[in-house]
Amino acid sequence: MREPSLPTVASWLGRAGLLPFIGLSLATYLDPERGNVWRTVLASYALSIHCFLVGAWWGISLIRRHWIVLLISNVFVLIAFFGHIFLAVETFLLLCALLFPCTLIIERLHPLFEPQPIYYAQLRLQLTAVATTALLLAANSQ
Repeated sequence: MREPSLPTVASWLGRAGLLPFIGLSLATYLDPERGNVWRTVLASYALSIHCFLVGAWWGISLIRRHWIVLLISNVFVLIAFFGHIFLAVETFLLLCALLFPCTLIIERLHPLFEPQPIYYAQLRLQLTAVATTALLLAANSQ
């Protein structure tokens, strides 16, 4: 059996990771009676994905010795974590809808991420656009 290529696996996993964003956002409209439950679950999922994305920066930063990216990733996690705790769920979804594009912009502009393969940069743009749209829709579903 032939092993799948890394771009194929990354694409499948990335797109599968969108299913909760899409499904939970849709659930807030299809089941408005439990809309707050769906938004709360989506907020927790968005927090975990955000932490996953900026947490991945650590491995790259330590190998390539870019301390500023370590600092930025920690600041982003703290903003997201405390936002999840202290903000209303709708406001937190809006915060995440801002944080996801911010992480993408940093990955596009900082030289640490220049070696990213083209397919991954394109995939990140697509995933960020869909996740951000889902978060915005869910935040405004009341």
